[in-house]
Amino acid sequence: MVRAGERMTVGLVAHYLGARMGIGTYMDRLLPPLLAELASKGIDAVVVASPNALEQTPAIRTLQVRSPHLVKVLPQLDYSPFKRFGWLATKFAGFCKAQGIDRILWFSNPMVLPWHVPSIAVLHDVNEWKAKEKYGSRLKTALRAWMYLDASLAWAKKIICVSDATTKDLLHFRPDPEIQQKVRSIPNGLDSPLTEIEPAKIAVPDAPFLLSVGRIDPAGKRLPEAVALVEQLREQSGVPWELHLAGGMNRSTQAAGEAFLRSVEKLDWVHYHGYADDVNLAAWYQSATAVVFLSENEGFGIPVAEAASFGKRVIVNGKSEATQGAGGDAVIAVDTGDVAAGARVVLKQVDAEKESGAMAVSAEVYSYADAASVYAAEICEVMATA
Repeated sequence: MVRAGERMTVGLVAHYLGARMGIGTYMDRLLPPLLAELASKGIDAVVVASPNALEQTPAIRTLQVRSPHLVKVLPQLDYSPFKRFGWLATKFAGFCKAQGIDRILWFSNPMVLPWHVPSIAVLHDVNEWKAKEKYGSRLKTALRAWMYLDASLAWAKKIICVSDATTKDLLHFRPDPEIQQKVRSIPNGLDSPLTEIEPAKIAVPDAPFLLSVGRIDPAGKRLPEAVALVEQLREQSGVPWELHLAGGMNRSTQAAGEAFLRSVEKLDWVHYHGYADDVNLAAWYQSATAVVFLSENEGFGIPVAEAASFGKRVIVNGKSEATQGAGGDAVIAVDTGDVAAGARVVLKQVDAEKESGAMAVSAEVYSYADAASVYAAEICEVMATA
């Protein structure tokens, strides 16, 4: 706890590029209960937001309207990664001093340096280590890995991983006892406010369909494999299954995403709906036969937890521990290298539930409020250190 009579301020750094997808949804869900927890512990908090995060994240916009002094907009957070690092290396310490910020928590893409105020870095995955050419070249990926991952491990006071799977990956690549001491797994919540809102009216397909939610990143999200899986469902069942995709693109994968969409244009059973807001997303989750999310290198997999909260089956990659954990009993794990076998597993499960009338069993409801309580405790510990 904070020492009696002393109030300190933590800056919650919120930034991401593009539409509100996984990272943005995580911030939107965690921020309100975290602010409440910190206030109850006598810790003042301000949100240091990029212009994009402010525009895309409802919780930050609401906070700015209600309490404008609690949101500090920092345009430099929307710089390209290397330009952003340069500004943070030379100017961020002074910014924190001027704003009266004593500690920092980075919600994503942390850039921690030894002359910054004591910091907590949240890591969603370690894909810069797992995919050596994630950003087009080994050199560029290695540089980003150092900025986001290695610098955080060296100089952050604490590391929070959003799932046990991310912690396991991190310690696989950096099996250092000192690092292990500062790492804490705090899983994202499994609850979803989408289940409580009035869904939009959409044209629901007559045929059964799989719903894919997330960034249109063919390689990262295994979208060609999702297309192949639905093709097998159609062939094996004689039923005109469809695939519906909802999600935006970011700059790093836009060219590949657009090429993928062109490649499926002639398939009349594949439909792309673009980025879906909450009311439309709720409608698609509610209407889907099942959700497909085949990404292998996920730190958590928010669409998996959301689908489970709607009582939907979720088809996930059998190699992804994180997505299987996010979906609990609702998941159907398949081998993306054998989509024919995967289709047989899916059809068997769907047929069994048709006969029994049983719905998918959603994961145990561990909430973002639960997560916020643990985050606040970690922040308190860092607040108490010199």
